[in-house]
Amino acid sequence: MEVAARDMADMRWSLGEVDLCLAQLRQIPRAHRTTRDWARMARCASALDQKEEAAGFYSEVLKAQPNAAEALAATKDVSEKTHDGVAAVARCLALMRQFDYVGAGSELRRLGHRHRASARIVALQATCRFNLGEDRQARVLFEKAVAMDDALFDEMGAYTALLARMGDRLGVYSLGRRLLRADAARAEGWVAMARYLEMTGRAQDSLAVAWKAQALAPRLADAFLAEGSAQMAAASYADGATAFLRAHALAPSAYSYAVVVDALVRGERLKDAFVYAREAAELMPRHPAALAMVGSVLAHSAESADKAERLLVAALDLDQRNEAAVAALAALFVAAGRLPDAVALLERHLAEIPTDDMYTRYADVLTLANDLPGAAVSYAEALSINPENARARAGHDRVDRLMLPNASHESDDEEGEHPVESPMNSDFSDAL
Repeated sequence: MEVAARDMADMRWSLGEVDLCLAQLRQIPRAHRTTRDWARMARCASALDQKEEAAGFYSEVLKAQPNAAEALAATKDVSEKTHDGVAAVARCLALMRQFDYVGAGSELRRLGHRHRASARIVALQATCRFNLGEDRQARVLFEKAVAMDDALFDEMGAYTALLARMGDRLGVYSLGRRLLRADAARAEGWVAMARYLEMTGRAQDSLAVAWKAQALAPRLADAFLAEGSAQMAAASYADGATAFLRAHALAPSAYSYAVVVDALVRGERLKDAFVYAREAAELMPRHPAALAMVGSVLAHSAESADKAERLLVAALDLDQRNEAAVAALAALFVAAGRLPDAVALLERHLAEIPTDDMYTRYADVLTLANDLPGAAVSYAEALSINPENARARAGHDRVDRLMLPNASHESDDEEGEHPVESPMNSDFSDAL
């Protein structure tokens, strides 16, 4: 593949098609690129006015040839011109650490307009969108960043988490393979592969790979997020919370707050969950996910159900695609016996959030409401999106049994009505 890529690149270079030449050379794994490859890539990037990328390529040339005059001149010129850009990126990172993702995103856009946007700047914009819960926009930006630099490692942990949140197993796997091809000694590729294994139901394998990532990068928060996700998939909620808290201590973000609160709630540590949810709301008072966190914790207490409902509705007013708020509000309605409200809520948001989890929640509620044909269709839709969804598989089998009772059921109950289990004595409320 490398020989073919170089031959195609030489042809494109001779024809003056520098953009296509650069694209061909990017296909060569980073570890296999020669000094000539780096120099050709640098010249292509310079011709395309991608000065920061060109400087990066020339830096690779200088590792092999420290006195290369062309590379020395190019890196010096870019260094002088991008000093202000480096300072601006540092300011954006500071805003992100203060959870001001809107402000950081605006600064990064302005930075991209003043200086030709680098892959890292675009990836940082994507991370801001991801933490704001704007998954579609975040994905477009991450894809753009990777297209600009296929060896990009910056913010790839956030990209992995985004793809996992969107249920894109193939996307997570492809990202992991790309990162490992670029540099298998770095942890980011192993983090992506751990998430892929978790998404395909192999929680123990996922844990082993997450621990490998931690061994490679002991202070990489994404490696602990991967461990936490695997522990949660294995229903080890206490261990999941521990891993998420470690990640949060290393690199706090809106996303880390969300997974910490979810793990603590599932582990029935509601007081601790409320502490973190309230802290997130104080740091991000207009963030829909922060409101949803507080609402989801309060929803577990009958005394605070009204307040929880108001907070969850407010979160959805700010972001109609906030799946956590929809799930918590639907569970609140089910617990209160308001099944028509739960059905209507989920129907309203399915078009905006067409995930396998959403279809499973909808099917669970339809089952409770005795709409078994509708539940069967929704479970089937969930399984078409994600065949590994164990909840959807179990729900589909349960509905099949209810719709096709055996002969003894028919003889014992001539009236034919077979009510489903109540949320009070089933796993439905936990699943929601």
